Amino acid sequence: MSTFQNNGLIQQGYNHCNVHELKNISNGLRFTPLVCMALALYGLYIQNPYLHFVIAGLGIIPFWFPSAHPFDLVYNYGFRHLVGGMKLPANPLPRRIACVMGGLMNVGIGISFMMGSVIAAYSFGVILIALQLIVITTHFCVASWMYEGIMKMLGLWNPPISKEVALQLIENGAILVDVREMDEFAAGHIPGAINVPLNTVDASDLLTTDKDLIVYCRSGMRSLDALKRLGKKGKENVFNFGGKDRW
Repeated sequence: MSTFQNNGLIQQGYNHCNVHELKNISNGLRFTPLVCMALALYGLYIQNPYLHFVIAGLGIIPFWFPSAHPFDLVYNYGFRHLVGGMKLPANPLPRRIACVMGGLMNVGIGISFMMGSVIAAYSFGVILIALQLIVITTHFCVASWMYEGIMKMLGLWNPPISKEVALQLIENGAILVDVREMDEFAAGHIPGAINVPLNTVDASDLLTTDKDLIVYCRSGMRSLDALKRLGKKGKENVFNFGGKDRW
């Protein structure tokens, strides 16, 4: 995989995966948008608005159920066994937002067909198919890119740092902090890390040290939460490494 493709997957929210895992799920993540594109093309061909409403529902409803996109389930419990693929993880927020945007495009196609505006329907369709082709072939997702841009504008974007940056910070005296629970830490952790569970970070000695802090957890969610909690307490020199397996 190219760096561009890796960055595309990370932008879609798979920053808890290491490079090896990204490579293993790369092709599997193409399955759902490929099926959605094929159904959308068929719906455009037969000009059936109801098929597009069904496709929209399949994309929008799973927004609240990250592990339950119907086509992801088809892949995880069926198709992947035929191709020897790795089970796909739950869909992160940026990818789910992209599914919603695709669903809304299908709603636009369906409504246009119902109103007799074939040109409008095909206009929506051309944009939708183009965006799906881009994400299928390159893993670059326009919706995820827009989400990242909006979060940066709002000052809410804290992407995880690379291992190389983390090593440089540690060499300069930074403290590596595992914010998982004690039993998780005992089962295995990054060498040199100390354990400060998430629910204790904003009342710990971490607030009194002048050293940089690098926080991590299992998937990257708790470490991001730890960064925000420490930030609210006035601790600014905190860096999010994300998931432990990225090490």
